[in-house]
Amino acid sequence: MSVCLAHAQSSEAKKVSRFLEIGVSANAYRGDLGIKNPKWSSAFQAGLKLNFKKRFNSHFNVAIGSVTGQNPDYRFEGTDATPATPNLFFKTNFVAANYDLQVHLLKYKGIMVYVSQGIGLIRYEPKDAENQSLGDNFESRVANETYGNVSLLLPTQAGVNYIFNNGYGVGLQAGRLNLQTDYLDNISQWGNRKKKDNALLFRFSFMIPLTFE
Repeated sequence: MSVCLAHAQSSEAKKVSRFLEIGVSANAYRGDLGIKNPKWSSAFQAGLKLNFKKRFNSHFNVAIGSVTGQNPDYRFEGTDATPATPNLFFKTNFVAANYDLQVHLLKYKGIMVYVSQGIGLIRYEPKDAENQSLGDNFESRVANETYGNVSLLLPTQAGVNYIFNNGYGVGLQAGRLNLQTDYLDNISQWGNRKKKDNALLFRFSFMIPLTFE
C-alpha cells in the first residue's frame, strides 16, 4: 500500500515556482518600409518565469536578434522642397530587456494560458545593405534629423505553456513589442506612416525548472 502511494505521488506533476526559459523567435517588422509579405528574422530569447500565484505572476526576459525590411518602390509622399532620399532597405540588430506581468486565464493539468503586458528598454542599430550604420548616413534623413539608439518598449503578448510531470515544459507565445520610437528603420520625417515602428514576434521556448514548491 505504501509503495503504491509513493509511486502515485512521484507520478504527479510537480509544482514549479521558477522556470528558466530558453527559446527563439521569428520577428516581422511593421513600419514605413513594410510590405504585404514581410521579411522574417530571428532572435534568441531567455527568460525567468515566476509561478508562485494562480492568477498573476512576473516574468523577466532578454532578447538578442534583428528585424529587417525592404521596399524598393518606397516614395515619400510629403511636400518638402528638398528631394527625399530615404533608405529603401534596413537591418536592425537589437538587444532588449523587459519585465512582464502575466495574467493566467487558465491553469489546468499542466496547461497555462496567459496574456501579459510589459515594460522595458531596447537598444537598436539600423544598418544598410553594406552593413554600414544608417545613423551616420545623414543623406537618408532630413537635414539635422538625429535620433538615439535606446527606446522604451511596452510589449503586449499572449501565450500557452505545457508543463510535463517532471517539471520541464514548452511554450508558445505571440505578441507585439510596441516600440516607442519611429527610427527602427531609420525613417521618420520622410515616413508616410503616422504610427511608430513595431515588430511582431512568434516565440517557441523550452522551460527548465529551477525551484519547486
